[in-house]
Amino acid sequence: GYTVTWRAWQLVAGSPAMYAGQADRDPIAPDELSRAVLFADFALVAFVLGAWWAYKNAEQRAFEPIMRRPISRSVVNLVSLVCLPVGFYVYFTIRGGSFVDNAFTQTNYFQVMAMWPMGCLAMLIFTYGFRLILLVPTGVYLAMVATQGYHRHMLLLPLLFFTAYVLQRNRIRWPSWPLLLAGFCLLLIFPRLKMIGQALRYGDQQEALRQVAEAFVTRDAYAEAATNEQFLDQYAGALSLVDDTGKVYRGSTYLAILTLPLPRVFWSSKPGLADHQHEVSTPERPYNIEGRIITYIGEAYFNFRHAGVVLIPLFLAYFLTLWAMRSTTGPMARFDRYLYCVFFMAFLQLYRDGLLSLVVFTVCHNLPMVFAWILHAIPGVAPKVLDRPPADPLALEDAAEA
Repeated sequence: GYTVTWRAWQLVAGSPAMYAGQADRDPIAPDELSRAVLFADFALVAFVLGAWWAYKNAEQRAFEPIMRRPISRSVVNLVSLVCLPVGFYVYFTIRGGSFVDNAFTQTNYFQVMAMWPMGCLAMLIFTYGFRLILLVPTGVYLAMVATQGYHRHMLLLPLLFFTAYVLQRNRIRWPSWPLLLAGFCLLLIFPRLKMIGQALRYGDQQEALRQVAEAFVTRDAYAEAATNEQFLDQYAGALSLVDDTGKVYRGSTYLAILTLPLPRVFWSSKPGLADHQHEVSTPERPYNIEGRIITYIGEAYFNFRHAGVVLIPLFLAYFLTLWAMRSTTGPMARFDRYLYCVFFMAFLQLYRDGLLSLVVFTVCHNLPMVFAWILHAIPGVAPKVLDRPPADPLALEDAAEA
């Protein structure tokens, strides 16, 4: 709805396509946009079929008990005790620009340590619930990252995590009206967060307040929220770029994840996650310079052409639905439930940027979760338990009540 339908309606209503009116640029043509919408329809149908297929398979096993691992409070406490202060120290060090420039601080490992506080706080809240001692530092951290002037995902992804947690804890499928209203307000402000943050960094509070006010009172606020990134235009243009090269990547774009753990400071020519965009970009459409997105559908087309547009959504929906059916039933105090919430918050990035985002925005950006995952897997730390079958009326009861 946000990426395709709303943007397509804007274009039909007369909104200019990406690059329109820009000298030395090749505007996205109507036939390119039409093809992109058609491919998105095929992908959506395939995704629904994959989800239905997985649901039918899970339904057949609904009367079988499930072996799952409880979440260990000792492990959560240990990981948080180490990572939480380290993460806050790195965050304030980077924010203040007072870190020592060396080989380690030049790596992404040092940069992502600034995200550790949110990973720890989210894990603690999932384990202990919304307690004041956890809500205060969480609110402070989210307020700081919301006004930093860059990396808006550091605000958006935690909010998605907490939304998933609230839905599961309350055993509901859709957000309540207060949550939907809060989400709508965030949708209006989100495109201006960079400008608001930059104004605050320069001490211009009046400009920051003006940006917030205009998001709600300006007639173009709704259109701005929809057209700020022009995802449909970017995805449509990417399809033509790869067609012009005649290259089929056959899954090679996904292999860059294998070299991701090695810091670039030690291997300057290592494959990048967006090398395929560099190869297809042109001076008229410089996707590599502008950091454009191609969506997971465009990525599938890059790798397998028309077959990928159908098969990648089909199998992605199948495996994600199976995982959801398994992890979101039974008692809350299960590590797989927490793990699913972490990956759930990255689904938005997955659909926008490609399949590799599912690893980048979870495993790479949330190493406290990885540490907890490893510790839970050690024999004897958190022994598995046999939960009731999903079809059992008592399956949703917590361990203390069962």
